[in-house]
Amino acid sequence: MRTCVHCVIARVVRLEAVAGGSDIRVGHGPPVTLPHAGGAIFRALRALVREARAAGDGPIKLRILDMPGWSRVEITATVRVGRGARVLGRAFDRHVAGTLEGGFLEGLA
Repeated sequence: MRTCVHCVIARVVRLEAVAGGSDIRVGHGPPVTLPHAGGAIFRALRALVREARAAGDGPIKLRILDMPGWSRVEITATVRVGRGARVLGRAFDRHVAGTLEGGFLEGLA
């Protein structure tokens, strides 16, 4: 089972727009899939958007950080707070726990 992160984000944005929430802008990026249930990712991202809305005012900018070599994919939400900005995020593992025989090297430290 693989879940498309962009599809989940689109669903969150659509539901938040129906609920009359803030303007949400999504950054461009390559397709990302994760080996997690779509419902769990959806709930985490919906909570992230609600937390961002409560933290500041104005549009919320969502971005997917998918860096080569990282063991996780991170989704950030940036919102304006006064004269600055606040960045909130959620991270999702690229693998299912217990499925990597040797693990990642950063786990050795």
